[in-house]
Amino acid sequence: MTEQRNEEARAHALAEGSTFTWHELYVADGEAAVRFYAQVLDWESQHLEMEGGSYPMLVANGRPIAGVQATRDNPQMAGVPPHWAIYVAVDDVDARLARVTEHGGSIVVPAMDIPTVGRMALIADPQGAHLWLFTPFPGKCQQA
Repeated sequence: MTEQRNEEARAHALAEGSTFTWHELYVADGEAAVRFYAQVLDWESQHLEMEGGSYPMLVANGRPIAGVQATRDNPQMAGVPPHWAIYVAVDDVDARLARVTEHGGSIVVPAMDIPTVGRMALIADPQGAHLWLFTPFPGKCQQA
């Protein structure tokens, strides 16, 4: 049964392969960013309790559309400039990573599993533009 669910998740990811499935905002002060976007774009916020803490998300029309990562107090994110990150659904993160390097790209953050969410990796194309590749775990096709 698990194999069938994995295939369903992969089929969904493949069908959505040209779709940007999730966004993430990296800034020093996550709370200030949430306030800014709530005031400017009338978005709301909610928190998802995950392994390792609470994950703030921006919500538009009742649907979570982006996560917010505060970088200031996270030693692993020292030196990360403020930016928006985008995620594209793919059929198989690991298989796509092999193709990235075959075609002159590089792996910036190796593939990793985010419990209950999916598998992801950050790549850079040959010119240096970054993009997250994402395959959802079964039943988690909406967001990274």
